[in-house]
Amino acid sequence: MSQHRKRVGSVFILAAVFALSACNQAVEGQPGQQPMPDITFHPCDELPPDAIHAVGLDVRPPERDDTDVPRALGCGYLSNDPNYGITIAARAETFDDIESSDRFNVLRETKIGGRDVLVSDFRGGSACTVSVAIEPGILEFMIGYSELEDFTTVDEACDQATKVATALAPYFPDHL
Repeated sequence: MSQHRKRVGSVFILAAVFALSACNQAVEGQPGQQPMPDITFHPCDELPPDAIHAVGLDVRPPERDDTDVPRALGCGYLSNDPNYGITIAARAETFDDIESSDRFNVLRETKIGGRDVLVSDFRGGSACTVSVAIEPGILEFMIGYSELEDFTTVDEACDQATKVATALAPYFPDHL
């Protein structure tokens, strides 16, 4: 399989996982539900292009991937070295949402740039998410893995997602 087709496949897989992660959420306005926080930070607009270039995520212009329920502003990037796609998304979810969700298997808790972080495997074994706590939600770094990808295990995908999040930590906003 050509490298281009693998990267394009990675982006489609991540976009599908990103969209599916939104499908399991309760709809705003249901009785007893807290209103969704307003997320205004968009990684496509707010992360500096030179920082994205320094991490090697500039194979093509970023691709927007936004959802409304819950509010998530996502941006897909591609890398050539190694070959992979990553979605970086500001999401109106909390650590409690992730920990209590059956969509994620939390692998570990850590810190990046002084902020609390959850490293999780998306159920079904398709993607690693590194979720950084930034009020009022999380900044999520998601990399897919499979036997057809350059990252074949959750550990490889999580290591790379953690590296990207760590490199971009100086550019984390104070508020999403």
